[in-house]
Amino acid sequence: MRHRHLRETNPFLLQVQQLEDHLFAGEFPLDSTKRIQSERQYWHFRPSHHVKSGLITLEDVTLLKEPGKRLLSIGATPAMLERTLVALGIPADHILVVDKDPAIAKCAGFIPSMVFDMNDHWPEMGTFDRIIFPESLCIAVGDSIKESESVRSETSGAHPTDESASQLLAQIMRQALERLRPGGIIRANGPMSHPKVIRMMSENLKKEGWEIALENWRFFLSMQLQSM
Repeated sequence: MRHRHLRETNPFLLQVQQLEDHLFAGEFPLDSTKRIQSERQYWHFRPSHHVKSGLITLEDVTLLKEPGKRLLSIGATPAMLERTLVALGIPADHILVVDKDPAIAKCAGFIPSMVFDMNDHWPEMGTFDRIIFPESLCIAVGDSIKESESVRSETSGAHPTDESASQLLAQIMRQALERLRPGGIIRANGPMSHPKVIRMMSENLKKEGWEIALENWRFFLSMQLQSM
């Protein structure tokens, strides 16, 4: 309880809450302190939710204000978090927002944007100091598994979806790591895969030579690139 109280009275969190109420007045349902109504029910979240989860920190904001620093946000629609970050002082051209939904360009406004599916090949976009998946990584992996014909034919080894999920997750994270600067951090929030899947993904990446430090729990995943 004490930890929760400290979190809710964090000055940075309070600043973000005030900003989101100002920037997006009238867009939040009165019955939810974190979610935003969308066509897919409640897949969109308030910027303050991403601060509470640890996806974005005050230290990140300070870093990303520096010349040359860059943030990549994947699955970013409706880009409320990223617009809030610009209001906090991060230059818009330090941020790139990505989504498979072409509506991302309209959502992002003057923030640079690209359209592609994170499950597919990622185009050239340079490198980044922070890469975030705001509630999008678990959805992308889950949707891809549901659409995969091969999942239904798996009959041995781990749970039928474990191997597929770990491969899909590794494919996404591999492409993210290729675009992460040394010392950079990848974070994702939302319901994460089973710990077994996370472990399999991490082991596969390390076998490929990626030097990473990984933290994960039920609603959070963090990966830091040490060297390659």
